[in-house]
Amino acid sequence: MHKSMKRWKAAAVIGAGTMAIAGALPLQAAAAADQTLYLTDSQCDQPWNNWFKWAEQPLQVPAGAAPSGAMCRVAISVGPQGAKNARLNLTISAQSVTESGYSPHELAKRLVIASCFGDASGITAIPCHDGGHWSVNDDGSLTWDLIAPMDFPSADVAGWEQRAGQVDIRISGAPSTKSALLRGRIQFSADGVAEQPASTILINYTGNGADIDIADASTLVPLTPTRLLDTRDGTGAARAKVGPDSTLTLQVAGRAGVPAEGVSAVVLNITATNPTGDSYVTAYPHGRSRPSASSLNFAPGKTVPNQVVVPVVDGKVNLYNHVGSVDLIADISGYYTPGTAGSRYTALATPSRLLDTRNGTGAPRAKVGPDSALALQVAGRADVPAEGVSAVILNVTATNPTDESYVTAYPHGVRRPTASNLNLTPRKTVPNQVVVPVVDGKVDLYNHVGSTDLIADISGYYSATGSVFVPTGPTRVYDTRNGIGGSFGEIGPGHQGGPGFILWSNGLPPYGVTAVALNVTVTDVHTSSFLTVFGRGLAESPEPATSTLNYDPGDTVANAATPRANYGVNFTNHQNYVSVIADAAGYFTAG
Repeated sequence: MHKSMKRWKAAAVIGAGTMAIAGALPLQAAAAADQTLYLTDSQCDQPWNNWFKWAEQPLQVPAGAAPSGAMCRVAISVGPQGAKNARLNLTISAQSVTESGYSPHELAKRLVIASCFGDASGITAIPCHDGGHWSVNDDGSLTWDLIAPMDFPSADVAGWEQRAGQVDIRISGAPSTKSALLRGRIQFSADGVAEQPASTILINYTGNGADIDIADASTLVPLTPTRLLDTRDGTGAARAKVGPDSTLTLQVAGRAGVPAEGVSAVVLNITATNPTGDSYVTAYPHGRSRPSASSLNFAPGKTVPNQVVVPVVDGKVNLYNHVGSVDLIADISGYYTPGTAGSRYTALATPSRLLDTRNGTGAPRAKVGPDSALALQVAGRADVPAEGVSAVILNVTATNPTDESYVTAYPHGVRRPTASNLNLTPRKTVPNQVVVPVVDGKVDLYNHVGSTDLIADISGYYSATGSVFVPTGPTRVYDTRNGIGGSFGEIGPGHQGGPGFILWSNGLPPYGVTAVALNVTVTDVHTSSFLTVFGRGLAESPEPATSTLNYDPGDTVANAATPRANYGVNFTNHQNYVSVIADAAGYFTAG
């Protein structure tokens, strides 16, 4: 064993994997003169840091298990000329895929991989490259590019066995009723380097008797907001309030520009108005069991909106009211469809403020007056491309309103729709996340009556490149009241991380999640304050100068958030203590 391999054994690592791995990565012969990149050694880890050679013993980890340290490492040697644009590929054979009982696409959805790249001195314990995806080849085999193109520096080698780098490989599989023995190969390549011989691998995907339904990856088709439901006048349903412990079924497919088939989820702005009791509404897929999650909370006499992403089953979604009776309104602003016909999402590394009429950010320093629209430039700002943007995700906040009013966000230059996104009450600060199509690089924000200051924070944009969306249905993944998601107790001033909820048990793979669609609720409020939701980075992430929810004593309020989530999510409360709840509607991943 090399001295370097001993360092690997002593290293503290965070691995994951719900696979059993065996294989052969033999030591390579001395590199020929035209070879500058080759494998030199490999090891795998069992629980309790029991290292062994990959070729001698399988790595056993049950499917669906939480990340527990199961991983393999591969050492790489580089000759004196170095290697440019080095790549590492893992391929599962077509015959093996067929024998697994899964189609290539189904198997690809169930296996995720992370890899981390380091030099000879050691390697970080945090996955560095977990945004890859399987490619389904013409022959039915699967290929994963384990690491992004990298350069290996030149190595002043005295012997062929000296190495210049190493790669961690971590594999995780979804809970499954099936077990599958998958044969394949792993291979390094680099520009200007002679082709290297592939090393065979054997992956024993051991089912655990459970199974989760993984939806097809989808892309967004943004729409000009259109009203689908209004129980006050009979639009989309009977002209009657939704009563206590009652569910309204809303047809969404085949209406307002939504196709009759091929819709995996819809983006709705749901508004509750004229409620008779303290209650909540849950939006969830039609025909499924109602989850223990909520979409918006309201008190008697209030009008409360919130944006939700809801999976669609049989062309419908369900809206459940808990107690009392309430009128419900639903406006659609987009739908997700399986495949690549729509747009992909790019979450910004840090949310950014694009508009604040209180200080002149993005618009003149003046309130938006009655029956007035403000045109907001979004393209070309805050890391948003100047061209090719189809829609943006904004958190729009109205503050200091002088009258009861509403605000509508819609594509620039089009006729204003009969839809709303925020409902305003004098002296109340109200936020709501919106998905808005972009025209000529702009979106419009309309105020109905009175005057109000408007704030807009951007968390991401849709374009031809980026991540695809996998709807999971509303699932409670974080609740500081009972410790769900890893945190127990009210959040005081400062950061509170929530990385523990990105798990297979919540329908979220532990690797490859680039962003997550959340509904965040704050309750047990003692002081007027605001919450900021943003992605966690490799190092401590700086807190952005943005907000997600605003609340006053006694409030229970919700708002959607779509933060980057490569390494988890941060929640920051700014005053006193509050309880925070988060329900996941789905996740974004490279695809």
